[in-house]
Amino acid sequence: MTAQQPLAGDSSGAGAPSGTDRVTVLYVCGMPRSGSTLLDLMLGQFVDHCDVGELFYLWQSGVERNFRCACGEHFDQCPFWGEVGRRAYGGWSNIDVRQVRALQRRVDATGKVPLIVGSRVASGFRQDLARYTALISKLYRAIAEVSGATVVVDSTKRPSLAYILARAPEIDLRLVHILRDPRGVAYSWSQVVELPEGTSAKGRMNQRSARLTARRWVTVNAMISALARSGVPRVVVRYEDLVRDPRGELGRIAALTADVTGQVDPLSFLHGTEFEQAGSHAVAGGRIRMRSGPIALSLDEKWRREYAPGRRRMVGAMTWPLRRRYDYR
Repeated sequence: MTAQQPLAGDSSGAGAPSGTDRVTVLYVCGMPRSGSTLLDLMLGQFVDHCDVGELFYLWQSGVERNFRCACGEHFDQCPFWGEVGRRAYGGWSNIDVRQVRALQRRVDATGKVPLIVGSRVASGFRQDLARYTALISKLYRAIAEVSGATVVVDSTKRPSLAYILARAPEIDLRLVHILRDPRGVAYSWSQVVELPEGTSAKGRMNQRSARLTARRWVTVNAMISALARSGVPRVVVRYEDLVRDPRGELGRIAALTADVTGQVDPLSFLHGTEFEQAGSHAVAGGRIRMRSGPIALSLDEKWRREYAPGRRRMVGAMTWPLRRRYDYR
């Protein structure tokens, strides 16, 4: 594939597909370390739903680095992702991953959101955005076809990808906005978390300062709220409520896609505060994605006991106005 060739076909200028032709994407968005991988796995147990983890990282973790899928196989040995690549692009070998990642950096970033939504942007950015939208639309459609699902669950969380999908003519976007107390999020980012072998280059999750985490918590959640105000269907779920009352919170999410699945109560997999993880092809995400079998839900609030009081107060002060809106007092 050369720089002059379209990455996956260019759908710019084409009319929007009819509602029945669009791919429904249930996009889990919010701040990392907020319980999104746990939620992703549960949503993947819904009837006619297929969870794929953090799809934004497929190009790096899967195509480029060949890390392990949640099924246990390395990406190039996973039958599911092999068939997805064939249906979407005629095979992953037809994709120049360096070009794709360069394109991704040019359009799919928080700082690019004003350009994504702007009416007056440079033609070069508009062309890049059209190419990227066509590329990922083919990917979502192939996932739906291979899995047989009517809803693709993507827990990427990034606001920028949500804004892109909201404007993609082939995508029917629904948002699940996952929240967690920012002091718990900041504490999680401060910890050393080891990752299973074959799922990362460093063997552990990244760490981030309390100040940067607090700032990102505010900006990420504010951007998601702004997108929802534009008319994209959204359900707000707090991690703490999800663990305490999984049936109630998951039932609210199920209503988001009931019109396309016909399932009002697809929660037979849930048994009290435990659910059966029947398998996943999540390509990236938290370490829990590699587990299968029964998973018990328990509230993680170690930050209340173990987080340094000074850092806890700083995060609380920096996030106070938005934190109060979501009833984190």
